[in-house]
Amino acid sequence: MEFHCKEFSLNHSKSSMKIGTDAILLSSLTPKISPQNILDIGTGCGIIALCLAQKYTNATILAIDIDQNSILEAKENFRNSKYSERINAKEIDIKDIAKSNTKKFDLIVSNPPFFISSLESPKERRNKARHNISLSYEDLIISTKNILSSNGIFSLILPYKESILFENIAYQQSFETIYRAKIFSKPNKECERVVLHLKTNENNSQKLFFNNIVEQEIVLRDQNNNPTPQYNNLVKEFLL
Repeated sequence: MEFHCKEFSLNHSKSSMKIGTDAILLSSLTPKISPQNILDIGTGCGIIALCLAQKYTNATILAIDIDQNSILEAKENFRNSKYSERINAKEIDIKDIAKSNTKKFDLIVSNPPFFISSLESPKERRNKARHNISLSYEDLIISTKNILSSNGIFSLILPYKESILFENIAYQQSFETIYRAKIFSKPNKECERVVLHLKTNENNSQKLFFNNIVEQEIVLRDQNNNPTPQYNNLVKEFLL
């Protein structure tokens, strides 16, 4: 099962979660910075890591996942790309990275476990990828805080309701939200996804939580179910 982007192609038949719109949206909406070291948490087949290798031409990327088949497929996809020298895949938990790794990352990205209140899917591997079981939001936030550089940004995509919970937990760990993009499938529909950019701020007196945040609304399809110009412009860097 091969998926083709403008600058690379990749397989996603073995990994725990298949390529979806979320990965492309997150990759398209990562901040306009020049990171040297990037961490992709829960890489799956490696789609986000490959997009970021294309986007940030001077960055070195570490892509991690706890699912062995996902890592094997990601490694294969990285080897077959022109970015192979700048991307490394490793089967490891983010909590273990945070404990043992002294390296700091300028950009950390994740399409993390979610749907914490929904019914479990029957397949265990897909269940772990979709549900907040192996990795709680608090674990993710604390681990990220330990390895994020002083000016680094944590960028992730979540379902709308989960994003509210996540932001509140992040706030308790001295993170502030600097960017929030609300994703709508169609006009007049409820918000379905949110892309967040967060930074650490240990100075409680200067926290900007829910203040001075850059906000954006993105509508993916029009009433006729055609991709909107806004969506096409957003993903044109990656999609054919």
